[in-house]
Amino acid sequence: MSVLGSRSAVFRLDRRVYLLGSAGLVRSIGRSATFVFLPLVFANVYHLSYLYIGLLIAAIVPVSTLAFLAGGHLSDRLGRRPFAVYPSFASAGLLTLLWLYLDHGIPIVMGLWAVNSLFGGLTRPAQSAMIGDVTRPEHAVTAFSVQRVFTNTGFAISPAVGGILAATAGLPALFLFAAITSLIEGTILILLLRESFQGTRASRGEALGSVAAPFRDRPFLGLLVALTALALVTNQFGTPLSLFLGSVRGIPYSEFGLIYSLNGLLVVLLQLPIGRIVERRHQYLGWMAAGTISYGIAFLVFDAAGTFPLYLLAMGVLTLGEDIVSPTQQSLVASFSGPERRGSYFGAYNASTNAARVVAPVLGALLLGLGSEGPTFLWGGMFALAIAVALGFLRLRGNARRRVDDGATSGGTVLAADQLLSGRE
Repeated sequence: MSVLGSRSAVFRLDRRVYLLGSAGLVRSIGRSATFVFLPLVFANVYHLSYLYIGLLIAAIVPVSTLAFLAGGHLSDRLGRRPFAVYPSFASAGLLTLLWLYLDHGIPIVMGLWAVNSLFGGLTRPAQSAMIGDVTRPEHAVTAFSVQRVFTNTGFAISPAVGGILAATAGLPALFLFAAITSLIEGTILILLLRESFQGTRASRGEALGSVAAPFRDRPFLGLLVALTALALVTNQFGTPLSLFLGSVRGIPYSEFGLIYSLNGLLVVLLQLPIGRIVERRHQYLGWMAAGTISYGIAFLVFDAAGTFPLYLLAMGVLTLGEDIVSPTQQSLVASFSGPERRGSYFGAYNASTNAARVVAPVLGALLLGLGSEGPTFLWGGMFALAIAVALGFLRLRGNARRRVDDGATSGGTVLAADQLLSGRE
């Protein structure tokens, strides 16, 4: 595929790709800061140890993991739109309660955050499957790249705004702001988003088979193991890196927000060009290996950095890896199944990679707390793990790659053109 052809593909995507991206932009402007600053709420408001914070964050993961499986399966059975739209309104209410009760005790905060994670888990597989439904396989990386550009535009804004709000109005204000943007997101979707797949009714036995099908698909299962291991690396971007920068290194809130905002800004600037290069070369598993190594190098730079510009450099290297692996892995998942099970495949992918978040924050926080050498153990260990995961992607080239290539050339993984133009939209 030529660069020009890939560029023109951006403008030929179904409008639902742009609509979901726009809604994600609004959501990300508000909610991204809550994810980034929540560990600092536990550290600075409740004065908890790093390990305890990691355990609290990990405790939520089983809730969202089950929600991913349920959301993917239900979107295959009942249609994508209900699960893509309505959870936003529930999140708006829950985030408002977090604004009101953020200092009322750990059980209240964790309970509200758990329910919010439940609704978020129902939404993600449905929205990803919807993009897969309306996008031809050869343009899938571009479509998911477009979605990331929108959401990361929000992420470029959110931590910086969050840093200002935290410094001027206090940490609870972040959650009120997120509630407002969630309400706007839901309003946009309920008014404008059309269905992409109506769902297929199934008996109870067939329904259970649909949930289990991705885990019986051996080539996909191999890919899933590699993606889950990758998630152990990439999830250090969350709680461990947040604690490292904000607590271990004591970076001011304003600089802290700008470092994370650079990530979103670079995604906006680089995601589409990088996505075009990945699509043109079509060596998806090789690109996954390269992006994974970029993460490992970035973590070594974070450990060596001692000044604000070097932290920015480290975030830049990390973002390069993120721009490669994030849309590419979503495209790989979309290539493995037709629309009647695409939600379940995305649910399995989201659930498995999300399960890594049980281990990732605990492992990161535990290593970070090992005295003065803790950061070196953490970031050096993540570099070694990144190299191992990259080698794993290279070993997968074979059955998994042929499966992806078959899907990309057959057109069987997206709705046919007449379906896209029919009333089933």
